[in-house]
Amino acid sequence: MKLMLGLVLGMLFGAALQLSGASSHTKIIQALRLKDLTIIKLILAAIGVGLIGVHLLDLLGLAHMKVKDLFLPGMAVAGLIFGVGFAVTGYCPGTALAAAAEGKVDAWFAVLGGLCGALVFAIMFPDLEAFLFSVGRYGPVTIHHSLGMQGIILAVPLGGLFLWLAAKLPGTGGG
Repeated sequence: MKLMLGLVLGMLFGAALQLSGASSHTKIIQALRLKDLTIIKLILAAIGVGLIGVHLLDLLGLAHMKVKDLFLPGMAVAGLIFGVGFAVTGYCPGTALAAAAEGKVDAWFAVLGGLCGALVFAIMFPDLEAFLFSVGRYGPVTIHHSLGMQGIILAVPLGGLFLWLAAKLPGTGGG
């Protein structure tokens, strides 16, 4: 049942990406140039709904949030790799898969590059693990735990802010 739910949710996510134009290289570039804010609105809305939804499910006992360790060097390296890949291809991993599913050849190069990069990292990881985890590892850190409050108390206003921003931003001609 969980696999079926994952398949259905994945198909809905892919459909949302495709229908919003997020699988279009041109639309992504227009969003990065702040000329068409449709994709940015989609991202803001997804963050707002996800933030509130996940914390609400956790509060109701229907989900269990497991926070990964804060690891600053890993975040810096991953951000650099993601940024370079995004700049070179014009796709992030999700939009690359959606565009590849549409048959866009350039997206297939992005997907294959991502898979090759993951394979290289997986092969190198056992040799790099001790070095990578030797500095900047802080354990599971969340803002709401640092402030000593339930996550939902912070998630609702913050998620609401993201949803409000998504509603207020113009779709095209931003700026």
